[in-house]
Amino acid sequence: MQLPYSWILELVNVDWPAKELADRLTLCGTVANASPFLEEPLDNIVVGQILEIEPIKNTDHLKKAMVSTGSETFQVVCGAPNAAQGQKIIFAKIGAKLKGMGELKKAKLRGVESFGMICSERELGLTDDHSGIMTLDDDAELGMAADEYLGVKDYILKFDLTPNRSDSLSAIGIARDVACLAGKEIKQSKFELQEISEKSSDVVKISIADTSACPRYAARVIRGVRIGSSPWWIKRKLILSGIRPISNVVDITNLVMLETGQPLHAFDFRQFGRREVLVRRAKQGERFTTLDGKEHELTPEVLLITDGEKGVAAAGVMGGLNSEVSSDTADILLESANFDPITVRRSRMKLGISSESSTRFEKGADPNNVTFAMDRAAYLMQQYAGGEILSGIIDCYPEKINPITIDLRPSRVNAILGTDISKERMIIILKMLQFRVKDKETLEVTVPTFRPDIAREIDLIEEIARIEGYEQIPSADRNIGPLYTPLHPNDTFRQLIRTSMTAQGFDEIYSSTLADPKLLTKIEPEKAPIAIMNPIAADFAVLQSSCLYSLLKAISNNFAQRNTDLRIFEVGKAFLRNESATGDLSPVEVDEIGIALSGKSDDQWFGKGRERDFYELKGAIDSFFEFARVPQCIYRPEKHPAFDDSLVFELIINEKRIGFAGLIKNEIVRAFDIKQTVYAAVLDFNIILNSRQPENYYVPLPKFPSAPRALAVIVDETINVADIISKIKEMGGELLEAVELFDLYRGKQVGEGKKSLAFSLVFRSKGRSLENEEVTEIYNNIIEYLKNNFKTEIREG
Repeated sequence: MQLPYSWILELVNVDWPAKELADRLTLCGTVANASPFLEEPLDNIVVGQILEIEPIKNTDHLKKAMVSTGSETFQVVCGAPNAAQGQKIIFAKIGAKLKGMGELKKAKLRGVESFGMICSERELGLTDDHSGIMTLDDDAELGMAADEYLGVKDYILKFDLTPNRSDSLSAIGIARDVACLAGKEIKQSKFELQEISEKSSDVVKISIADTSACPRYAARVIRGVRIGSSPWWIKRKLILSGIRPISNVVDITNLVMLETGQPLHAFDFRQFGRREVLVRRAKQGERFTTLDGKEHELTPEVLLITDGEKGVAAAGVMGGLNSEVSSDTADILLESANFDPITVRRSRMKLGISSESSTRFEKGADPNNVTFAMDRAAYLMQQYAGGEILSGIIDCYPEKINPITIDLRPSRVNAILGTDISKERMIIILKMLQFRVKDKETLEVTVPTFRPDIAREIDLIEEIARIEGYEQIPSADRNIGPLYTPLHPNDTFRQLIRTSMTAQGFDEIYSSTLADPKLLTKIEPEKAPIAIMNPIAADFAVLQSSCLYSLLKAISNNFAQRNTDLRIFEVGKAFLRNESATGDLSPVEVDEIGIALSGKSDDQWFGKGRERDFYELKGAIDSFFEFARVPQCIYRPEKHPAFDDSLVFELIINEKRIGFAGLIKNEIVRAFDIKQTVYAAVLDFNIILNSRQPENYYVPLPKFPSAPRALAVIVDETINVADIISKIKEMGGELLEAVELFDLYRGKQVGEGKKSLAFSLVFRSKGRSLENEEVTEIYNNIIEYLKNNFKTEIREG
């Protein structure tokens, strides 16, 4: 929306320059930008009058005119069909710069010299109309600068309004904010209608078939109007607001809409087949031609204004061609109504038409502004189009929409904003915005119906904040106040996962949870996938039951783009069937951490990159657990339908399974069109989160020396290293500080089906130096236990 700066000044007496006014509005939430209306000044262009005019011989349209500017007279060649003697016009002298023509120079046409130009609106840069010259009112002063007379040396305020601020779609709405910011009053339009004794209600009746789509419909009848051109002050406001002037009656409806925010429509009442208005839904297949000449086949989604038989307007969108105001129109039915925003939006989308009216109705017009806007338009029509206004309004308003009342606690305002605004100041702000306020301990605020966006106490607090000034709200270096909500532990943990994994060189992926059922059943064949009711495609027909699917899809997509060396992770969603005994069949949504790698590591200066393997995956998991303060997990061989039986582990923490890790089966990899090995892990987000240990605290460096030992054993290939380490820790007790596997050997020297494991053990006491004898005793007990329970053979040397 755009409005001329001068229009706002008419409504509010402020001395702010246009750019300052725009900045102040922007800071209070009504984003505005000010720019000059004219690209070039209208220098050497003045008000003139045609003294004489006569045809030029041997031409069919050119005329020679003598134009007076009051102090000078000029000979001009003119081709406009509407040029006539005595007219006041806009005259451009030699040297003037006209839009699209450059600098005006002396010319000679058909042997007649021309010392200027009589201008049309297009040549002045006002509109695109060049059908004839621009004619002025008889009282125009000769010689006056054109931009001064026309009032176009003005600024245009262009607004970028939020969807909820329907009240700002008018000059009065913008002026209301300006007046509140300046502490001034709005100058209200004052007028008095002159009605005849005949009643409008005797001439036309109104009925609404769907009151939810049309809560209110009102109309007036005006007889004997004369359709013509609007006075310049109306044209000027429309032009500067970006609307093309058409005729006095139509221009007045547009002017009042811009002024009040209430769309209006003028019908040629003589074109109505019956003297009634019926607001109803369109019939299926009903045909209707809009003002732009386009015929539409309607559905019941479209709300129609009818004359009881045929449609005469698409409610809130556009009038019909069959009831258009034309030069022959004498009787006007003036409509002012309120339509449901959703209904108007659906009608507009069905018709493929967007208009100034539909924009305002979609955002929510004021149902209680209907009669004021209509009376304002009727008054202007009587002034500038003549005619007689029939007595009274026909107003069909079945269920009146009343203002709501909201309790506002001043203490709550200051608590939310962190300010110290007095109750008296709050009352002043709200009253300046035309809210009614009862001054009690808790303020009772009645919200006018032109503010449908105000529904809660917090909305009133926002109004006070934006008028008082956001710059008045103190800044804070931390989140404070009653609205402060700390981060949820889940969100904090997600960020910690990202920090750890990206630090290790992994890339995070974001994927859809929709999956191809054929591929998903290869990953988890025993789980029936959860189907989507209306899938967009066959390969997006179910919800994924494991993050493995999205990891493999991401690798597949990258592989197709020849990006084959990958380290990726995801904090994603999986959906499982509800297996509870409650009978609830809704799917269960679980959070999972997915990690996958494939291809080779990056080449280095000292050599080629190596093939990625399971140990790289395990290292990434262990590093993440250490960073996140998660206890060390146990890797226990187990089977999973998606992983190769030769290399798959379940991960255990505190006797709870947290997921699986290993080598993805070759047939599954090939099903995803991946031509290389993939190692992956899927972990349970919530179990890991709940397993985290408290924050680390500073621990002094040990005062007493350690007692290191080494232990090498030969065991069966089937023995798990994790089980041995667990028992070593148990046998070592408090004095065993650390145990690590530092060597693994398989070969002829240990025999087939055997493996050699070498461990480093570190003993230390926090309160004393250990004696060699007591360390040796514990060490020997460990050896004895391993021999008896794991059938180990101790390697000497």
